[in-house]
Amino acid sequence: MTTTTTITKRSMSDEIRRGTDLLADSLAYGTRRKIVLESYAPSGVDVKGLIQVGDTPTEGELPGEDKIIHMHGSIVALPDTCFLWNVKRAQDVTLESLSVVRLYQPLVEYLFIGCDEPLPPQQLNKIKKEFRTKDIVVEQMDIMNAMGTFNILNGEDRRVACVLVIDAGDDESES
Repeated sequence: MTTTTTITKRSMSDEIRRGTDLLADSLAYGTRRKIVLESYAPSGVDVKGLIQVGDTPTEGELPGEDKIIHMHGSIVALPDTCFLWNVKRAQDVTLESLSVVRLYQPLVEYLFIGCDEPLPPQQLNKIKKEFRTKDIVVEQMDIMNAMGTFNILNGEDRRVACVLVIDAGDDESES
């Protein structure tokens, strides 16, 4: 008796093409849309997913498509929303300034502090210790890594928050 086995060869190009959004299905899942931190500049952060194109799109837009909003300044990003944050420097990141993260429901598992200059060690340790009592892991990293880590974990349906300290420099203090 002879058994014949047929092997079907599939390539990744059948499933994923150049420019395919690997997180699109995950980000659209559920009753609330998830936000994506697209990019940042010295003036602020580009956020996708806060608003969608309505029934009367302008040229080049599709109904239901996510718009990208530039938020001027530092931000607090949560899985489905984003707020401007009145923090200008790493030294301004305190337990009080992070209270919105502690009040958010359901509680987040991770908080990433994105800042291109390090927080004072005593201040960071105080923040980590307080958040640890609520079972929230706090990590500080540069802005780009904080944005990327937030986007990946948010796409995986993890309860995550990210605060980004955008230092506008000396230009803003003169005006």
